[in-house]
Amino acid sequence: MKRLPLKIKCFMVLMMFVSVYVYGNLVWSLNINHLKTDTFLEIGKCPACFGHSMCINMKNEKIYFTGWSKVRLFDIINIKNVHTARHLDNQEQIIIKKLGHNKEFENVDEKICKDANRPKGCDVARILHITNTGDEIVRKGLLPKHLEEMNQMFACPTYSLIDRVLSYYKERLIPARSMLNTRDKLQIYGTSLINAEPLMLQTFPAEEGWSFPKYYGACGRYIAVSHAGEPLHNFFSEPFHKRADIAYQIMKIADKLNNEGNQFVLYWTDLSLDNLVVDSAGKVTVVDLEDIIVVDRDAIARAKPRKDWYEVHQSSFVHCYRKNCFRFSRDDLCTHVNSDHNYYAACRIIISEYVNEQSLGLMRGLLHDMPNYANDDWDLQHLLHECVHGYTPASRMKVKTQLTEALFNLSNIRDSNDAAKRKR
Repeated sequence: MKRLPLKIKCFMVLMMFVSVYVYGNLVWSLNINHLKTDTFLEIGKCPACFGHSMCINMKNEKIYFTGWSKVRLFDIINIKNVHTARHLDNQEQIIIKKLGHNKEFENVDEKICKDANRPKGCDVARILHITNTGDEIVRKGLLPKHLEEMNQMFACPTYSLIDRVLSYYKERLIPARSMLNTRDKLQIYGTSLINAEPLMLQTFPAEEGWSFPKYYGACGRYIAVSHAGEPLHNFFSEPFHKRADIAYQIMKIADKLNNEGNQFVLYWTDLSLDNLVVDSAGKVTVVDLEDIIVVDRDAIARAKPRKDWYEVHQSSFVHCYRKNCFRFSRDDLCTHVNSDHNYYAACRIIISEYVNEQSLGLMRGLLHDMPNYANDDWDLQHLLHECVHGYTPASRMKVKTQLTEALFNLSNIRDSNDAAKRKR
């Protein structure tokens, strides 16, 4: 050591301190359950948070992080703040989500402080009710104008949608009360400022057949949902009949979102291979709900906002080279009682040959390398092209039934011999 140059000695000492820090941080993280600490969960930010229904379970250490989620040092690269965890009571694997980057939360806090005419870094929990919007919510209750344009869920809010949000809300301060108090309404506003996904999960719950993760609850600025599977792009190499089954389920999810005959229709606006997951049983689930538009059909029928409000809105195909592009008009979706938008999204972004996810190394759609019988017996390629392009008015609404039926049958065919037998 004495013979080494001073620079090398300093470097070695620095590396020693870095190693001690990293090792100490690792040991500390593995032995501390951060889900029981108020500072990690940011409970002190409430009601500018998602809620508190899961806090008791977390405080009692019923839920704990698993895998790399235990190590806080890795939060530096886990910028989406999505963690894996397990519930001790049933050993069920769950997902803990913060639903945003740390910078996004800082921006929300800054916006609240500015709205209350307070300096940056103010105590948002104490002043949310005296912001311009918060004060009006205290005096008049939660109104559509308070949430309008705040996110996609409330792109075109109505009183009926607000009523549904309030009636399904699980994060009320006093669970036994049927009526929400002012703090609950401020918390809904606070949630909407951050990310509407918790409200989507509660308002359109998995228990009612929506293909979304099950919502377990929230604590501070984190929510807990079911672990619904692995990203869809991991299944692009599966046998064709399995991919056909996944495509069939995606078309059925589009059907459910269209919610024909019911008041509310939901529209995908940020569909991607990362936003759909598949579990070990092959079930498909939508896991990113932040950018789903909710449209109130009844309100459109009453207001008649345009001459063609009752006609099926047709999405326009846009050809993008070397990237996945997906364009839509919020105004069109919010002023028609029906649209083929969800079917276009499913075919254009996921199923057809137009899929182009270079970052994932995927340049073809889910149904790549079709066997001959898929086209010979079911005309699959033609149906997909019609679904993507919509060559004639309302053609997608017509072809989607044929496409869904074809995918269902193809999901039950294992090979060409099986196809020949079924054809006979």
